[in-house]
Formats: sequence, C-alpha cells, structure tokens
Amino acid sequence: MTKNIFSFALLVCVFSLAGLGNVFAQALDISSGGAPTITGTVGGSVTGSSSVTTNLNVTINFGEISPSNTNSIVKVTVPIAVRSNQAYKVTATYSGAINANAQALQKSDIGFGLRNWRAMGSNSRVCNNSSHIFYSPFSNDPASSVSINPTTGRVQYVSDLADVTTATTILSGPRLSNGPNSRATNDGYIFDAIFTITPQFYATGTTSATITFTISAGPSVPC
Repeated sequence: MTKNIFSFALLVCVFSLAGLGNVFAQALDISSGGAPTITGTVGGSVTGSSSVTTNLNVTINFGEISPSNTNSIVKVTVPIAVRSNQAYKVTATYSGAINANAQALQKSDIGFGLRNWRAMGSNSRVCNNSSHIFYSPFSNDPASSVSINPTTGRVQYVSDLADVTTATTILSGPRLSNGPNSRATNDGYIFDAIFTITPQFYATGTTSATITFTISAGPSVPC
C-alpha cells in the first residue's frame, strides 16, 4: 500500500502534496505524473517534479483569492501517476480543523475533480477505458462547473473538498501495468487532480487540513 499526503493551510491558500513511495519493485504505486500547473493566480505558484519516476511532492500557493484578483478562477492541475500489477483502488481521506466562522474559507469553497485519464507508454496495460472509473461526484473539471448557490450567494462546484471524508474511493480499475513491478516512465497511467478557488470575499480565519491519497488492492474488474 502506498500513500500520498496532501496538506494545506487555507488562510494563505497553500497546499503541499507529499508522496511516500518506493522507486523499487512494488505491486501498487503512486508518484508524480508530471509538472503541475497553475492559472488565474495573482502572486501564487506551484512547484513539483516533472519526472514520473519521483515521489509526489507538490506545493501550491493559490496567491490572492480576494476580489482584487480579477481572474474568474484560480486553477491548479496536479498530474498523478498510478501503477499496479493487480486490480486497484485509489482513496482520499480528509482530516483537519474546519474554520468555525462559516463566512471564512471552507472545504466547500475549494473545487476538487479528476480528469484526463491517459496511458504512460508501451508497458501500460490497455483495457476498455470504461474499466477504470472515476467515482461520483469527482469525474469533472471543477473550473468548468462553477455556479452560485442562490441561498448563500457563495460559489459552488459539482464536487469539492467537502465531498472527501474518510477513505473516500475516487478511482478504481483492473491491473495498470505490464511487465515487471517497477517505477518506470511507461508502465502505468496518469490522471489529473484539479483544485480550484474562485476569488471572492472571505472572512479572516485559519483552516488546516490533510488529504491522504492511498492506492491499495481493489475489486476484481475485467479488462
């Protein structure tokens, strides 16, 4: 079992995504899927390795998220690579302290979705694409699903971090890799984890949280 920990301090809108992995032979693995990107930011940044053979270690600073950022949305795309020699599932677990002030930044103010499933290369095991499933409600780009809650007046998304609780399954499918168990550049699949914040007014406050991504043995699925 391999875990990747995603933690962030919402007051300054900084995420850090750290991966615990093994570059040697293993049955189940999560690593970097390539260089992360950020758009729509004022004063923000994102850093992480572009190599798919390195552990996932990404730091995101969303920058200014008040209306002084006149961009419509801040969007961060984090490619994540997964490998397995058996059926697998990927779960996400949230833990942390939610801001007591409902007008401050909340989990539901951060869109979270999954898109862009693609093979890494010649040792990726090719199956019917429908065999690999992004679980509801996460199969979307939250930057494309922004709306206003008519009751609260706040921005809302099809899926957000409030949808992540304890061991929430976000992805599963049949074996991903052909050949020997290794962390190579061509022996698994990559998907994008997408995080968004829409600049708006938030009350002052602090919120801390950790999301742990875990890949483990999953239900048997035909290829």
